[in-house]
Amino acid sequence: MKKTDNKETNSLLELSDLWRRYDRVYTSWAQKHGISNSAMTLIEELYMRPEGVEPAEVADYLGIPRQTMTATLDALERKSVIGRSPHEKDRRRKVIRFTPEGRALAERLVKDLHEWEIKALSSLSKTELARAYKTVKLFCTELEKGLKE
Repeated sequence: MKKTDNKETNSLLELSDLWRRYDRVYTSWAQKHGISNSAMTLIEELYMRPEGVEPAEVADYLGIPRQTMTATLDALERKSVIGRSPHEKDRRRKVIRFTPEGRALAERLVKDLHEWEIKALSSLSKTELARAYKTVKLFCTELEKGLKE
């Protein structure tokens, strides 16, 4: 990170570096478990939606480019982790769901992920955690407001 003379700009750069660090840590965790960060993000989201989800919907929700989503789905389908089935109301659309093997893998990975995250969170006091949530939420809200201007 390059320092500037402006305090506000330095704060912004430090925050940006923290977001990048956050992303690198999750990418490293996923790689350590033999999976890409995009695949792990998708697996965790699908785990929370056992009814299945459409690829475009989950890509938009996770902020993953649709090409990346397609490549990730293709890789997971080749490994028999997920399957794509026709949407019940519009057969042109697809719904992604875990295969039985994929569900077992997801249960193990999500359990490991959540244990790792909870262990990290346990180093924060309840006050620190509440303050962190409040601060990040406020920052995101203000960024979203700025998009509407």
